[in-house]
Amino acid sequence: MKRKYSVEFKYEVVKMVLESKKPSDVARQYKINSRIIYRWIREYKQGKYNLTVG
Repeated sequence: MKRKYSVEFKYEVVKMVLESKKPSDVARQYKINSRIIYRWIREYKQGKYNLTVG
């Protein structure tokens, strides 16, 4: 069964990696495949996870 992740969760994971954590370490911590994290990073850089505060 495919798991659903919120935009906020994806953003937090991407932020951890961009702030110098290894994708493999973050993947292990959250029990998700590191390939998913790389996809989320690509989507983030394309502007998909622009969150507004407020």
